[in-house]
Amino acid sequence: MSVFFTVFGVLFSMLTASTWASDNSSSEVSAYVASEDPMADVQQGLERARAQDKLLLVVMGAQWCHDSRGLVEKFSDSRVAELLAANYETVFVDVGYFKDLREISRRFNQAHYFATPTVMIINAETERLINRDDMSIWGAADSVPLERYLEYFEIYAANPSPQYVPLPDAQASVVLSFEQTQSDRLQNAYEHLVPGMQAEDRTGTARKEFLQEWREVWRYRSTLQKDILSLHQQAQEAPDTELVLPEYPSFSWEGDS
Repeated sequence: MSVFFTVFGVLFSMLTASTWASDNSSSEVSAYVASEDPMADVQQGLERARAQDKLLLVVMGAQWCHDSRGLVEKFSDSRVAELLAANYETVFVDVGYFKDLREISRRFNQAHYFATPTVMIINAETERLINRDDMSIWGAADSVPLERYLEYFEIYAANPSPQYVPLPDAQASVVLSFEQTQSDRLQNAYEHLVPGMQAEDRTGTARKEFLQEWREVWRYRSTLQKDILSLHQQAQEAPDTELVLPEYPSFSWEGDS
C-alpha cells in the first residue's frame, strides 16, 4: 500500500499546470456518467449481483482523474473484462467534483471515498465490503500492472466470503465517531478544492496555491485511510485497550484553529 501511495505522491508533486489541463481535456467516452440517483444505481447493481451469485464491484471515480481513466482502460483488457463479467456486477459512480456521496460508501461501512477511483468489492449476499484492507492500491490505478488486476480480482472471486471479525462493542462506537468526524472534515476539504478545479477547467491553468492545497488534502486522505485500518486492527487485537486516536494538523486555509 505505502509503495503505491509513495509513487503517486512523487508523480503528483511533479505535475505542472499543462499536464493537469491535458488530463482534463480528454475527449474519450467516459464510464463515469452523472446519475440522478447514484445510490439507486448501486442498490440495483447489488440486487443484480445477488440474483446472479456474483460480487458487487462499485467504482467511484471521475473522468478528470488520471487514475480513474486508467482503471477503465485496464478493465477493457479482454482478460480483465472476461474475469469481471463472469464474477462481478460492476457499477461505476461518477463523483464529479467531489460530490458528497458518502451514503454509498457508508452503505457498506466505509467512511468515505478516500481516492479517485475508490474500488469496493461487496459480497452481495452478506452486503459486506470484503476488500477494505487493500483497496487503497486503486488510488494509483493507472500505475497498477495489468497482471495485478487479474490477480487481485481472481483472488476475491475465489474467496467471496473471507473471515469477518466485527469490532468489539466497546471499541466500535469510538471508531465510528472518529470516522464520522474525519469524514466530515474530508468532505469539507473536498468542497474547498472545487472552485480551484472549476477555475482550472475554465482557464487551462492550475494555480500554484491550488496545487499546494490539493497536495495537503491528498496527504490527509491517504493518511486517514491507513489510520482507520490501523484503528480497526488495534481494536480487534486488543479490545480491552483504550484506543489512541490520531490527530491531524490544520489545513493551510484553516489557519491555526
